[in-house]
Amino acid sequence: MKDLRPALRSFLRSDPTIAGLVGARVYPIKLPQGTTGDSIVYNRISGAGDYHLQGLSGFANHRYQIDAWASTADKATVLADAIRDRIDGYRGDMGTDSPPIVTVQGVFMADQREDYDDEAKLHRMSRDYFINFMEL
Repeated sequence: MKDLRPALRSFLRSDPTIAGLVGARVYPIKLPQGTTGDSIVYNRISGAGDYHLQGLSGFANHRYQIDAWASTADKATVLADAIRDRIDGYRGDMGTDSPPIVTVQGVFMADQREDYDDEAKLHRMSRDYFINFMEL
């Protein structure tokens, strides 16, 4: 089974616009304590495989939450829009040879919301994406 998470991280970090905004600050699951720069956090919300009468088809549909964290609401929105420009509607390969390349059938934005974290003093623009891919 192929793991989409490292491929997604690599795909986001390889975009020049996103890299210019966050550098290497693309994290799984949660923002590291003390992080103050603009950052991205991705988290798998749900995921399911697909089956046919002979077993697993190899097709998977996962929902990912991708958060854009920044010092202002406007910066969080700019970063979230750069992420959307990179992945919404994408179809093709994600990742590199290490981790293995994952073939993506399609990425579709599903939802969005905004928030502010008083403790971190950062704004967040959070968007959910359905990512359909081949996991075999």
